[in-house]
Amino acid sequence: MNMRALAAAFLLCCSAPAALAQATYPERPVRLVVSYAAGNVADVLARLVADQLAAKWNQSVVIDNRPGQGGSLGAQMAVKAPPDGYTLLFSAMAAFGINPHVYPNVGYDPKKDFAPVVGIAYPDGLLVANVDLKAGGLAELVQLSKTTPGGFYYGSAGSGTVPHLNMEALKVRTGLVATHVPYKGAAAVTTDLIGGRIHLQQDALSPLLAQVRAGKVRPVVAMAKQRLAQLPDVPAIGEVVPGFDPVTPWMGILAPAGTPRAIVEKIHRDTDDILRQAAVAERMRAIGLNVLAAPPAEFARLVAGEYDRLGELVRALKLKVD
Repeated sequence: MNMRALAAAFLLCCSAPAALAQATYPERPVRLVVSYAAGNVADVLARLVADQLAAKWNQSVVIDNRPGQGGSLGAQMAVKAPPDGYTLLFSAMAAFGINPHVYPNVGYDPKKDFAPVVGIAYPDGLLVANVDLKAGGLAELVQLSKTTPGGFYYGSAGSGTVPHLNMEALKVRTGLVATHVPYKGAAAVTTDLIGGRIHLQQDALSPLLAQVRAGKVRPVVAMAKQRLAQLPDVPAIGEVVPGFDPVTPWMGILAPAGTPRAIVEKIHRDTDDILRQAAVAERMRAIGLNVLAAPPAEFARLVAGEYDRLGELVRALKLKVD
């Protein structure tokens, strides 16, 4: 047998297990660990994708909600699973880009312990204010914050969350004077904002839009690169603070490091097929999400890049867990 034939035989032997893995996976139910509580926008998206994958695979995709520590608890659970494709992690950017820099020990290495599979979506953000504040745009709010007796307060779902970083960065760029009040959930923040116990809230568009349309909170700026289709009269942050790059929390699927490449590629390909469905994209838009559809290599670059960028931001702002 000549060298060319030997090489071909070797490649055939190496590719056979990969082809078999793609053809037979999954052969039993898949557990999808979701790093957030049931009803959270990430959980809603995870269930949408899981239902579609289950139908495609003719196997159950079981949601396992593991909220806590800003999304890191779910990652701690998933990292202990065998790297065989039967335990996957549905998580968001905070667990990989923020938490490792603000918690002493998150229990995993965000760069080494997971294989990014597919980036699925990202939400638009919005900064809103209590309707009784006598100010128009962001510049007027900044001036008012400097002269209000007792000061301004803004709420978030906890230290190290995306709204926390965005608001602290905004304070540095604009001179806004506002004290952070961490809550256990974003809904409680909105309740206190409407009640006048705090002055500002920055969060994803989806949970805030109904309150804006009901006139219970007032939109200030879109924390996005461009104006939002749902609120076209509200300026994007770059229009009023040139060069400000808001933190945007991607959501996606990751697998324990060492998961066979063929299985990673199959999960990505099948998920990508789902994201290209017009009905799925429309359902995502309805909950305030934009399709990302990042393949493994692109998603890995995004995860690594955000880890580095947000690490610099956390250190510059000297943020710590409250």
